[in-house]
Amino acid sequence: MAETNKKIFISAGESSGDIHGANLMHCLLERDPGVTFYGLGKEKMRQAGLHSLHDMSKKSLMWLHALTEISTFWKIKKECVSFFRRERPGVVILIDYCGFNFHLARAAKKLGIPVVYYVCPQIWAHGPWRAKKMKKLVDKVIVIYPFEKAFYDKAGVPTFYAGHPLFDEISKIGVNEDMVSRLMKPEAGCIISFLPGSRKQEIVRLLPMFLRSALLIKQAIPSVRFIISCNDAHHLDLITALAKDVGVPYQIVVGNAHEIIKASDLCMASAGTVTLQIAYFRKPMIIAYKISLFGCFVVKPFLTTPYIGLVNRLAGKMIVPERLMYRDNAGWLSRQAIQLTSDERKRSDCVRELSAIMEQIAKPGASARAAEEIATLLRHYYHDDK
Repeated sequence: MAETNKKIFISAGESSGDIHGANLMHCLLERDPGVTFYGLGKEKMRQAGLHSLHDMSKKSLMWLHALTEISTFWKIKKECVSFFRRERPGVVILIDYCGFNFHLARAAKKLGIPVVYYVCPQIWAHGPWRAKKMKKLVDKVIVIYPFEKAFYDKAGVPTFYAGHPLFDEISKIGVNEDMVSRLMKPEAGCIISFLPGSRKQEIVRLLPMFLRSALLIKQAIPSVRFIISCNDAHHLDLITALAKDVGVPYQIVVGNAHEIIKASDLCMASAGTVTLQIAYFRKPMIIAYKISLFGCFVVKPFLTTPYIGLVNRLAGKMIVPERLMYRDNAGWLSRQAIQLTSDERKRSDCVRELSAIMEQIAKPGASARAAEEIATLLRHYYHDDK
């Protein structure tokens, strides 16, 4: 990257994108310590050296959750476009959330600045027609799932498969085995963990249903214990209030998701990246995604995949129970949980299928591979421009 413009603009809206963005920045800096980063990110990216154009620590780039702040987001967009015109960064790197980042891509493209989309939004699941927009606005997409490469290749979008940066993070953080041992004591009985998600909306919709299923599970498996994962300390009061007087033994653990998963016999989780974390530790799981009846009516016609869970999508078949629902279905959750904890054959089949997937994709080094691809794109771009 020595001969390129060493200013890089990078935009990530949520905590997961902030982590992936920071890891990518570290890898790019290893290739050229002279690179300077500007853009939108949170704590991890700022720690990695981001010159933040706007404080995103308490904001999300998810438009559906930010309707009351539209004027603020247009202001942020204006600040970013002004930066593009003034500083002419060598590349614009966008991480997830096409609702906002597509606006930045369009502005950069008009100015002739190369655009890379890293950790692409899941348009293959809901809105594949937007691949045409991606082709117009983006010079390269760097994807994290094997099936995404086939999807974008078919749409004629220049694509590179790097692998999932989640596995870089798992490899880096590791597991606190002492904590796993503490969570597993006393040794009698199985442990079922609830991982309702990292956003308030997910927690409010899923956790009460998970806890109602716990009452039914407890009746069938008297020795069962429950762990509730609190991904963010800001949600501890909410989770504590929702779990109050639930009538089953439970423990709330803040953070330490890897330790919670490893200590569990079964995980009940929201759809999303957490399912890959659970699969990494080869733990059987149940995936639930709950939306309103109106939301279900609106979303279902646009779904182009039969699976809401990433592990099922990766396998191309149903290897763990999953359900998209608009009403409370604690009975279904409890039945699935009882089967996966008591039916040894069903449990071992599930573990075997998860292992097969992880052997294919759970390889660290995704951030480094993505960084090298971006560096190569920049070298070619600026060489060709001379």
